[in-house]
Amino acid sequence: MHEEIRENLEEYLRGPAARIPQEFHAHLGACQDCASELRLLKMQAEMLQSIRAATEIEPRAGFYARVMERIEQQGQPASIWSILLQPRYGRRLAVATAALALLLAGYLVSTEPGDLGIAAAPAVVMTDTASEAAIPQNTLQQQQQRDAVLVNLASFRQ
Repeated sequence: MHEEIRENLEEYLRGPAARIPQEFHAHLGACQDCASELRLLKMQAEMLQSIRAATEIEPRAGFYARVMERIEQQGQPASIWSILLQPRYGRRLAVATAALALLLAGYLVSTEPGDLGIAAAPAVVMTDTASEAAIPQNTLQQQQQRDAVLVNLASFRQ
């Protein structure tokens, strides 16, 4: 019985008492739990009524036009540029870019060689080509002939 009463308490507060059956009133008189819950609901309803504005507030000029514009935009596909131009996203993008720039600057500063004398020291260059002294004369002539054919082919014009 308690569940039926609790389900109908809001209806009791909303409408006239004529629609409520006599058993409902009898149960409220007998059951203190349901009666206290009804009192709490009445207090909440009074509090909600007290915070209601005294006069009806009119929306600013152009409100309905802005609402209709947003509704129409919902159906259209958004471009990437419209997303980039949103203020919240723009701030996040600027912060992320600044953080990336700081990280890159820190990396470059920490990996830059401190002693410039090391870079100026002569280095031994190792190659996989043999020197001309170690190459036999016959192989050297064949390589020169190949180079000459390659130059002729590259400079050929009709």
